Amino acid sequence: MVDAELANGFSERDPHSCEIGLALSGGGSRAIAFHLGCLRALDAAGVLQRVSVISAVSGGSVVAAMYAYSNDSFSEFDDRVCSLLRKGIQWNIASRFLRLDFLLGSLITTGIAGTSAVAADLARDTLTGIWRHFANSRGQTPAWIARMHAPFPRWISRTNAFEQILHDKVFRDLRMTSSRRHDLNIVINACELRTGTAFRFGSRESASWRFGKVDGNAVNVSKAVAASAAYPFLLPALDTEFTFQDRSGEKETKRVILTDGGIYDNLGTSCLEPHRSADFSYNIFHPRHIVCCYAGHGQLDDSTHPYWWSSRMTRAFGVTFKRAQEASLTRLHDYVHHGEIESFILAYLGQQDSKLLDVPSDLVRREQVASYPTDFAPMTNKDIELLALRGEQLTSLHLKRYGEKLLRAEVQPG
Repeated sequence: MVDAELANGFSERDPHSCEIGLALSGGGSRAIAFHLGCLRALDAAGVLQRVSVISAVSGGSVVAAMYAYSNDSFSEFDDRVCSLLRKGIQWNIASRFLRLDFLLGSLITTGIAGTSAVAADLARDTLTGIWRHFANSRGQTPAWIARMHAPFPRWISRTNAFEQILHDKVFRDLRMTSSRRHDLNIVINACELRTGTAFRFGSRESASWRFGKVDGNAVNVSKAVAASAAYPFLLPALDTEFTFQDRSGEKETKRVILTDGGIYDNLGTSCLEPHRSADFSYNIFHPRHIVCCYAGHGQLDDSTHPYWWSSRMTRAFGVTFKRAQEASLTRLHDYVHHGEIESFILAYLGQQDSKLLDVPSDLVRREQVASYPTDFAPMTNKDIELLALRGEQLTSLHLKRYGEKLLRAEVQPG
């Protein structure tokens, strides 16, 4: 049975309670354009101004940070995003990486860090084999062997070039603790590959439950967004160090290896879900309403015939990825059903148009935009507007159909 306090709304004693949580998914430049349209609809409905927290992933992190860390009008913000999309940043990353200082740094990184990483892997595998042979055991190898991994960080990579482009062209010296529009809380989600856990950069705190929170939270927004959007097929993981403070107050510098937040949670909703405890987690928010803007392309294309290793692995990864997101969406709908949140609105780019009601005559159809690439290449005005218009139309439709409680709710403290 649902707790009585939850059934009657939400306990005002909950220190993490807030009104509206907005989640912006990953999806590169496709996601940026789609989310821009979603934000247009939320702004027009008067919902965007009531959002308490934005949780974003990858491409969603770009548009979320551009909105949160600014104080211009919505139309000026809209123009800035469109300008970024028209120019793209793909070639900026390539040209920055090919600069002499980056190129030389990359060669040194490969020569020293890369070579030592290969050597460490070979030594670990060889010693593991020897240990198991002579110990006649398939059990756990000694810790000193298991700890043989890349001894040096990846000092320079394309992701560092990406971070610098974001710094120079978008965010400058803004930090996660810098002032934000409407005093929004913002969470930029990455995945920490050493531990396989979420790493969340936040205006409140930047943290991993395995390491603790970053001491002082003096993290540049550009670094957080670059880590969140470092899609592993195209950009190496961001290899860096932070000084962490654990729950006992102890401080220790740890190496972290950060990649695209979509690997862990492409929807960006996990930090908004009920039941997360401050005893174990950081960046906890318990919104009464959750709005999720999801730039996924929808059902997998059945014209594909996975045959070779690469196509089989790509499709297997895609199926696993899709199933994880479907499980997240099922949980969110269950939270509404059991009264643990008041409403959940999903604007989904890959939505099957045949299942929509009250469709406008000018609806941008799924097939017009679902396969648009995510590579941050320059976009035409037509593509930007098609993606943005679909986001705007779907968000408006779902607000009208499923957002009655959200639209009529009085602004709550928190």
